Amino acid sequence: MGEVKWTKEQLLAINEKGKNILVAAAAGSGKTAVLVERIINKIISEKIDIDKILVVTFTKAASSEMKGRILDAIYKKIEEAPEDTHMQRQVNLLSKANICTIDAFCLEVVKNNFFEIRNFSKFKNCRKYRNTNTKARYFRRIIRK
Repeated sequence: MGEVKWTKEQLLAINEKGKNILVAAAAGSGKTAVLVERIINKIISEKIDIDKILVVTFTKAASSEMKGRILDAIYKKIEEAPEDTHMQRQVNLLSKANICTIDAFCLEVVKNNFFEIRNFSKFKNCRKYRNTNTKARYFRRIIRK
């Protein structure tokens, strides 16, 4: 397989430093590949551990695919430099990494900050609503009380 030819916009997303980014594009445009490259670059060049990076996706399938691709990229880097203990540690840290859906991330924030919500016990009832708009209305009502 040959070298990946990134577009100008993709390179900007991969190499942007000191900022959070949002990657939004059509299906099949290379979003996952761009994010994986960005993450691997941060792990290598900035020595950031994978569990210190937040990656939020829309679907469980996308988050699972992202984790798999990141793991593959980490293993590839380990093959290139087997003595790199930083990259070896990333394999273990990947299980604690924040690579999840928006729903999962928001739920984790609520669970970790439940004491800030006055009616937290009512939050559990929100799960019974399948419609996202209904959940949002119910949740807003709980928070306001």
